[in-house]
Amino acid sequence: MGTWNTKINGNDTFQDVYQFFFDLYNQGANLTDVSKQLQDDFAEMFSDYDDRNNSLFGLALAQWETKSLDVSIFEQVKEIIETGNDLEVWRQLGADSKTLEKREKELEKFLTQISTEREKPKRRVRPKFEFEMINLVSAIAPDNLKKFDVNEEYTNKNYVHTSGLMMWRQGGGSVLYFTGQGKSISAKWIDSQTLEIVHDKEIVFTKKDDSAYFCGDEVKIKYKSQ
Repeated sequence: MGTWNTKINGNDTFQDVYQFFFDLYNQGANLTDVSKQLQDDFAEMFSDYDDRNNSLFGLALAQWETKSLDVSIFEQVKEIIETGNDLEVWRQLGADSKTLEKREKELEKFLTQISTEREKPKRRVRPKFEFEMINLVSAIAPDNLKKFDVNEEYTNKNYVHTSGLMMWRQGGGSVLYFTGQGKSISAKWIDSQTLEIVHDKEIVFTKKDDSAYFCGDEVKIKYKSQ
């Protein structure tokens, strides 16, 4: 169960379900579809003896906050709390009497909360989009007319892929792509028209051009694995 504390939202199972719901909700998904997809994707947790209660609590709170609390979800939560089922799960997991007492108060508070309809639904929050590049290679050609860069690209702190760009002052574009965070890659100019790229032999390229061309200036690209 991965318990953190006795609060309703004080465990990782609750947080996983609750966060997944709002990730979809904030992307504009239909509320009915959100709940269905959540229960499908987390089906194992909803059927697991240790995780079921917290999964339902997470879904119930998310639905309540968006004024979409399903009657069947509410009834399941109500039964779990009123029959003492959740306390029994905690007891079997080794909770002492003091912990059970605190949990019981949190359960009663939670049931009271979702038993009264929320006045307004929680507003959708536009998902944050942050793009970031970490430069691995930056090599200027001897003629100073073009530059080759290799960057790891991230969206919202999550690694996406690594790209290699050949850029002239007025334009250019990508010459290579691969997926593999932290892979070794370097480059050096043999002359103004020839670039040698040395890379980890385990890299699998999804794009691997052997030349780049812009406004009459052509560069040959040689690859060497190590």
